[in-house]
This record gives sequence, C-alpha cells and structure tokens, in this order.
Amino acid sequence: MELKLTDALAFGALISAVDPVATLAIFSAMDVEPTLNMLVFGESILNDAVSIVLCNIMMKDSFERQACLNF
Repeated sequence: MELKLTDALAFGALISAVDPVATLAIFSAMDVEPTLNMLVFGESILNDAVSIVLCNIMMKDSFERQACLNF
C-alpha cells in the first residue's frame, strides 16, 4: 500500500507535537526552574496549535481530492 503525500503530512503534523510533552514530563520530574518550564510549555502549546491546523488542512485537502476523483 502506497502512502499518499497528504496522509504522510497529516501524520507528521500529529507526531511533531509529541516531543515537547516528553520534555515537560522530564522537567517536572527534575524540578527545573519555573521560567524554563513555562517557556517550553508555551512552545508546546504553539506546536499543538500548528499541528492541529496542519493536520486539518491535510485531511481536508485529502478529502477534497478523493471527492474530485469520485466524480
């Protein structure tokens, strides 16, 4: 089975948000400085927002292409 470009990009957008979450978990276990924790948390929220938008764009594009092919 061949992976379509839009499917690969949607998957990549979802996976890209995982890394900061792991970093935050390590930071809480190590009790790092609150400022550093807030900066990484803010970056994590931004990554999540961008991932959601990119994934939605890729999924919408994929659905529109499939609809065009079915006509």
